[in-house]
Amino acid sequence: MKLLKQTSIILLVASFAACNKIIDLKPESNVTVENYYRNYEEVKVALTGCYNGLQKPLETEWMMTELRADVAKQGSPGSTSVPNIELNDLNTYLQNSSHDKVYDYWYYTYKNIRSANYVLRSLGIEYANGQITMGEPIAQMDEAQRKQLAGEALFIRAYHYFNLVRLYGGVFLLTTKEDPVALKSVNRSSVEDCYKLITADLEAAQGFMLKKTYSAMAQEDLGRATVWAAKSLLAKVYLTLNRKTDALPLLDEVITNSGHDLMSAYADVFSISNEMNKEIVFAVRYKAGGLGLGNYMANSFAALNSGSAIVNGNGSGLELPNR
Repeated sequence: MKLLKQTSIILLVASFAACNKIIDLKPESNVTVENYYRNYEEVKVALTGCYNGLQKPLETEWMMTELRADVAKQGSPGSTSVPNIELNDLNTYLQNSSHDKVYDYWYYTYKNIRSANYVLRSLGIEYANGQITMGEPIAQMDEAQRKQLAGEALFIRAYHYFNLVRLYGGVFLLTTKEDPVALKSVNRSSVEDCYKLITADLEAAQGFMLKKTYSAMAQEDLGRATVWAAKSLLAKVYLTLNRKTDALPLLDEVITNSGHDLMSAYADVFSISNEMNKEIVFAVRYKAGGLGLGNYMANSFAALNSGSAIVNGNGSGLELPNR
């Protein structure tokens, strides 16, 4: 019996020692932020991930914006189902600070800001004192490629912060890689500082990206941020800040030089056979085909229990036009 106990102890000690030697927290075969973002192709793939990250915030953004506006109304305000109770709380401004949909919007927006920051870090793009500067990059590529990718990533970050500041006021401004423990001591920035970052991002973005007209863009690039999207969003920011004289020349340039124009019929703007038509300066894109990248909104807003009469897969009737 004594020999058996000693043998068990020896085996137990040996197993702990063995585990201590073979555990590798960062296997070389795994892709991490420290061994990725090294060249143009890798950074472009990472940036594509940022475009994908634009989709999730839209799942709840309408609940805090359009649902509360005069243009739409809740589909079934009297329903006692959990989804409709959550919508009713938002629609009547009775949501609490732990509301699931508010959390989801906040979480997925900051998650994509982090992704954009990783791209910008790899390109050597830094923000300080209201200015964007180009430092030493991690990824190796030519200067034109670097500026184009940086411009697109800056547009995405500015887009998110512009939405956040209008919904929440001053928010947490994150532009660099931060330690999780250090993040606990970061305070909310002022509304003024938020707009300083947004305008700096967009002013730099419009200077970085190539001035390709709409007709000159490759089909596969339609949906990416462009210099015209950056100028248009910057003009919208200026108008929000009542800087009309700064917005006007940007809008004039988009109208005159971008190749974008109004469609002849209103219905053509939303035609599924011409999704990225010349009237669309920027849009968050989705992909059909059972890949989990489709746009759910048609089903959410189609009439309740409409079957396939409006859209395949039935409708939920969560929101209806007010007129």
